[in-house]
Amino acid sequence: MNKIQKKNTYSHFTTGEFAKLCNVKKQTLFHYDDIGIFSPEIKTNNGYRYYSYRQLEIFSVISMLKDLNMPLKDIKKYLDNRNPKALIDLLNEQEKEINKKMEELEWMKGFINTKTQLTKAGLSAKSGEIYIEKSKKEYMIVSDYKGSENEKDIAAAIIKHLNFCHSVDVYSAHTIGGMIPTTQIPEDLNYNYSHFYTKLSKTDYSHSSDTNLSSVISIKPAGNYAVIYHKGYDGIYNDYQNLAEYTKKHGLNIGPYFYEDIILDELSMKGWENYVIKLSLLVY
Repeated sequence: MNKIQKKNTYSHFTTGEFAKLCNVKKQTLFHYDDIGIFSPEIKTNNGYRYYSYRQLEIFSVISMLKDLNMPLKDIKKYLDNRNPKALIDLLNEQEKEINKKMEELEWMKGFINTKTQLTKAGLSAKSGEIYIEKSKKEYMIVSDYKGSENEKDIAAAIIKHLNFCHSVDVYSAHTIGGMIPTTQIPEDLNYNYSHFYTKLSKTDYSHSSDTNLSSVISIKPAGNYAVIYHKGYDGIYNDYQNLAEYTKKHGLNIGPYFYEDIILDELSMKGWENYVIKLSLLVY
């Protein structure tokens, strides 16, 4: 180090001192220097680096942009060409990104809340007990099913329905449900669906980026529903018949469809035989 360099470094910080002031590792400063985004004000002949107090402010700018999840290459590009208009454009773009992330977090929160409520309902459900439940109208995406009772055909139709939901940016916390016409009350295990559906929460609707989503939404009507819970699929057709007999015994008119919802699915239960299934039927 020559005398001039030594004199100039008296008012500067070493790499370690500057790193400590900025609460970063020395390796971070070395990396920033290597990629040309932030270099020391002085580099001596023997490789020592010294930073000026004036550089603290620009380092704070870099840290702030990093906190906004801006890549280092973009930060460098901005710093090389910064001006007030560029800053406004940058902040506007970052605001859009933040709003998008907030929407994602809101949807995730809604998904968790819905799944929690469904799981609690499944835990408290009493199998085989029929009761009347007052329900608000619900929004659903519904797919017609004209296939056979074959499990392979049903599985293929469910996947097709799920893929359609994803195509309109819907990822619901509700497991796919099935509809069966009340004119075709199941008499054995080989019963057939007429539709498959996915229920939507408010966050599902707001999360979707598809502007045509409203055109594919159906409504499950509000009203009183006769409800029964069943564990697994073995003998479930008996509870379909029990629901029908209950409504007849109490002189109730019924809606056009049974609704079959899986409340506890593979996410919380191991094996189909342990699923908790809710059957419901509009009555008036």
